[in-house]
Amino acid sequence: MKLQYRLEDTVEIEGVSYPIDLSFDTVLRLFDLLKDPVLTESEKIVLGLRLLLGVSFLCDIETQNEIFLSVLEAFGIWERPKPRYDWKGNLMKPKMKEIAEEVFSFDHDAESIFAAFYQTYRIDLLEQQGKMRWEKFIALFNGLPSDTHFKHIVDIRQRDLPEGKGKEIRKAKKQLIEAKQAYALPKEGEEDEQK
Repeated sequence: MKLQYRLEDTVEIEGVSYPIDLSFDTVLRLFDLLKDPVLTESEKIVLGLRLLLGVSFLCDIETQNEIFLSVLEAFGIWERPKPRYDWKGNLMKPKMKEIAEEVFSFDHDAESIFAAFYQTYRIDLLEQQGKMRWEKFIALFNGLPSDTHFKHIVDIRQRDLPEGKGKEIRKAKKQLIEAKQAYALPKEGEEDEQK
């Protein structure tokens, strides 16, 4: 997002301009769609384009994939991996990013995120569905202060267990383990009880 420019609300594909829906709830639905284990990669591409642009393309799936990835990249939703070359100049496979421990989930933490937005900005996210752009949402999300319940939960998930010996350390360690268990994210494939 650049403050000196308006947010684009259209995308041009092969000379045709299409309106794009980048409201935060649409982008979150896109994330759900991309994680859906039932859908094939081709179905995710077709449905993702329809979700964002409201149209279906009749071109081959490789072209649709390139359009889809270009749209995601252009609007900062996805970043294309940088090409890597070996010492002979041959293109190598993209390097797998280290899998970072997940510390929040837009699905599992939805109520806490909603409350944090209301506490901090007096914004009712349910009233903003279809209105607030993804870029605005994510900027406000990243700026949530530490005094919100959501940030407290994230802090517990990230906090290292205390080291050392002694009764007080054991007590603090036990309390933190219990808090981590209480606020743990469901493992992939487990049902999220909050849904």
